[in-house]
Amino acid sequence: MVTDYCRVRLGGLRRGVFAGLAAGVVGTLLMASSAVAQTPTMLVLRAAPGKSADAAAPVPPLKKEDIAEIKIGGKPAEITGFDPLLKGPHTLQLMIVMDSMQMLGSTDKFADLKRFVDEMPSNVEIGVGWLLQSHVKVTQPPTTDRALVDKVLIPQTREEAGNPKNDNGNPFSCLRDLAAHWPNADATKLRAVLVFTDGIIRSNAQSQAGDQESPDVDGASQSLERAGIIPYPFYWMDPPPPVDPNRSEGGPLEGQQNFSQLVKYSGGYPLFEGMFSPGSIGPLLDRLYTVLQSEAVVTVTAKGSPGKFTRLDVKATSDDMKIVGPDSVMIGNVWKK
Repeated sequence: MVTDYCRVRLGGLRRGVFAGLAAGVVGTLLMASSAVAQTPTMLVLRAAPGKSADAAAPVPPLKKEDIAEIKIGGKPAEITGFDPLLKGPHTLQLMIVMDSMQMLGSTDKFADLKRFVDEMPSNVEIGVGWLLQSHVKVTQPPTTDRALVDKVLIPQTREEAGNPKNDNGNPFSCLRDLAAHWPNADATKLRAVLVFTDGIIRSNAQSQAGDQESPDVDGASQSLERAGIIPYPFYWMDPPPPVDPNRSEGGPLEGQQNFSQLVKYSGGYPLFEGMFSPGSIGPLLDRLYTVLQSEAVVTVTAKGSPGKFTRLDVKATSDDMKIVGPDSVMIGNVWKK
């Protein structure tokens, strides 16, 4: 009888232990699922005409109520902040980089550029650099001192632009270098680059044709996305005669095609009209200011660990509008080289 009693007691203890273990495992799993990292992440978004709207129609600045849903990595992300990009609480670092193979500024173009710089609000830091031999030579790191920026906006002479030592080879390789070596990198600040170039890749012996996409441009776009840099490529080619008659001028519309590819997934905006450089860069700079003015910094709580690069999906509340942003984002705005 004692043996039977012990067997019954042990059986009951085992069931109790197993039940307790099962409850503990379930509890641990529930705690683990509820402990998924909730990481604040800043997104720069803007509105654009949707499929059912006139593509040429002006779109007003993005409003919070325009956003129906945001998903990061396929998971809903809650909006916790909504602020204008310009004149808002967030600092924007805008690097202005120019093609070392061009004479931009030699015909008073820098007067319009300096006006654009001076009109930037106080939450914008401006830096300056040159596309040079697959790198960006920084002549002024981002600063709020407009006088320092104006001081380094020195136009090149025809001889300097035509010097083979000043060839950039590939403007998109230069942008990849900028993404990896951003000056005064600060994860709390937003980033954008205004790049003046014709967008032609001269380091390749064969120019791209038709609708073929360039792997160089695709690589630059991905690098900029990972670094949280929004590109605003501005088409500029020196008027004839060229600074160097032996320098390849690329295929028709190659630069504009590359610009469109660069901004397709990175959330940027191309600045050009037709095949030729504008007589004045002022109107396109005014357009860029309008674009920046229409953009918003949307802070969300992303489900995931900081430093994870994953897909971004944003849905608008109206079919007349689409919301433009990068194709993918780095959770927590952790910029990695």
